[in-house]
Order: sequence, then C-alpha cells, then structure tokens
Amino acid sequence: MRFVADAMLGKLARWLRIIGYDTEYLPSAGDDELISAAEGGGRLLLTRDNELFRRAVRRGVPAILIKSTTIVEELSEIARTLGLRLSDQTRCPLCNELLVEGEDDPGMPARGKVWVCPRCRKFYWHGSHWLKISETLEASGLR
Repeated sequence: MRFVADAMLGKLARWLRIIGYDTEYLPSAGDDELISAAEGGGRLLLTRDNELFRRAVRRGVPAILIKSTTIVEELSEIARTLGLRLSDQTRCPLCNELLVEGEDDPGMPARGKVWVCPRCRKFYWHGSHWLKISETLEASGLR
C-alpha cells in the first residue's frame, strides 16, 4: 500500500515510513497536485481537508479523511480502516527510501545494529528514542 499525505499530515507521513509504508509527503502541493500524485502514483490520498477529500472522491481517487488529531489516534485510525501491519522493512522518515542494514560509522560510539538510508545517508539505530517509538506503536495497535 502506498500513500500521499497533504501538508497537515507530515508527522503521520514520517510514522508511516517508519513502519514500512511508501509515503509521499508534499507539504507545498495544491489540491490538484495532490490528487494527481495519488492518481498517477497509485497512491491512497491522506488528508484532513474536507474539500480536498470530496474532490478526490469525485475524481475516483482513493482517499481517507483523517479525523484524529494525535499520532497515536491517526495510526490507529488507519490501521483499523486499512488493516495495516508493521512491515519487515522500514523507510527513511526523511526521504522515504528503503533503509538497508549498514556498518556503524567508525567515528561514532558503538550502537549495535545500524540501518542506513542509501539516498540521504542518514544512520538509524535503536537508541534512547526506541522506547517512545515502541510505546506509540503499542498504543496505536500496530504492535
């Protein structure tokens, strides 16, 4: 499943990427551009904008009107509606590229298992933030 998210759903877009879903985030796109991106890319449009949602549906573009206001509620809403599950793969929360296992940066303290974004070269690992990520996924019903 692939998504495109409007400007109001940047945090949700990052979280969908973290759990492995290809999610295009277009914060400066207008309604027509968002609808075209969903239509042309075979993506489901995610929006909080009632008018954008109605326009997409009228054009036959699959869309979900997100009513929740917290990330836990948003993830839970989408998981229930679409039956989303955690993916075995994860994506870069910044650029949406699939992460690959990598070698730890020799200039940094040892961090254990490391993933690298082949596009933007960011490193990811189970650091102190991992507990918060796990709690959010648990609360949203994704774990």
